[in-house]
Amino acid sequence: MSELYVKYLVCYDIVSNKVRKKFTDALEDLGLVRLQYSVFYGDLNSAESRSLARTANELLDPKEDKCFWYPCRLDIEKLKQCVGYKNFQYSEPDCHGRI
Repeated sequence: MSELYVKYLVCYDIVSNKVRKKFTDALEDLGLVRLQYSVFYGDLNSAESRSLARTANELLDPKEDKCFWYPCRLDIEKLKQCVGYKNFQYSEPDCHGRI
């Protein structure tokens, strides 16, 4: 995999259903995959990471909502040993769409 990508864990608690849907759509558009209802994981390049930060800061209300995104490399095989993740699959980015 290219060094252009960093794996991120994104977790959030968003009060508004409408805002939560917009934020979730934005995470999926970035190619992140859902691990739990409000937890996403995946590879982001620097532009995508900045886009995530911008989207969170534009959509979320810091008085009511919480969100963090943190560089984090999960061991997928160990994750599959956890409850509910036996069939979890994750595909590495192919890096052909480089900026």
